[in-house]
Amino acid sequence: MSDDLLIKFLLRETDPKEDEQVRHWLSEDPENIREFERFELIWNKSKQLESESRVDPEQAWKKFQQRIPENQNKGILRKLGWNSAWLRVAAVLFIVSAAWSVYIMLNNSYSSISSGELVRTELLPDGSSVTLNKHTILSYQKGFKGEQRKVRLEQGEVFFEVSPDKQKPFIIETSDLNIRVLGTSFNVKQIKNYTEVIVESGIVQVSTDERQIRLVRGQKIKFIHGSKELVREANTDHLYQYFRSKQFSANNTPLIRVVEILNEAYQSNIVIEDPAIADLKLNATFHDESLDTILQVITETFKIRMVSENGKIILKY
Repeated sequence: MSDDLLIKFLLRETDPKEDEQVRHWLSEDPENIREFERFELIWNKSKQLESESRVDPEQAWKKFQQRIPENQNKGILRKLGWNSAWLRVAAVLFIVSAAWSVYIMLNNSYSSISSGELVRTELLPDGSSVTLNKHTILSYQKGFKGEQRKVRLEQGEVFFEVSPDKQKPFIIETSDLNIRVLGTSFNVKQIKNYTEVIVESGIVQVSTDERQIRLVRGQKIKFIHGSKELVREANTDHLYQYFRSKQFSANNTPLIRVVEILNEAYQSNIVIEDPAIADLKLNATFHDESLDTILQVITETFKIRMVSENGKIILKY
């Protein structure tokens, strides 16, 4: 599989034929999945560093070559296709900075899990289970040495089932929040605008630099990035479970909430034009259905129209 095609796939610039080519390659061998995950991890780290750093890429590369072991250096060059002209022009800065980031990360005794295009379940060193939604990166301390079990959600969404250990609290860090538990199950989602925590069992303590709050089963917070407020509220639906259950279950759920999850799950751009439509309550369960099928049921149920326009799917009367 060429590096250029993998980059196009990560940028979502591939056509349907190329999409199928990548997915077929991923399905051929578990090692292909692991290689793609390593590739995506470096790619995502590099984009983050690119926005933060203004260093000279050539100097960074020379420094990296001096510090990283020779055999590891060659391996990274081989996997990233350094000699590819298109890749060199498009990604020189953040491939170099990403490789340096991975080197630093490894030497700080942290491991990472990247889910790529798949939902992935893994066991952490303490036996805790994590289920990663697509496009999620989670870092954790190797062996959980020390007085705490620390992990960091770099991006995406994870469902945690934490093994009880009163002597060693389980700590999850996000860009804004610190989440502390002993043994419980809960969902954490970190996207561009907010971080959400939903508790299924046990007690979860969520804190910022200024405040902290406790959540129990059936409660959640939705923390807007840049805000100072931590507001506890009841969780009223189970739509957040879709990536684990492959099921969308709406029980008298406002259509605006259903659309929010569909856009997330299918990477679509569904827009509700009329505010009155947003408040319509949906009672339906969809198990592993296509987006077209779900939208057809919604439009027929509420006698509304669906119009595709400029990359949007508009729902209107």
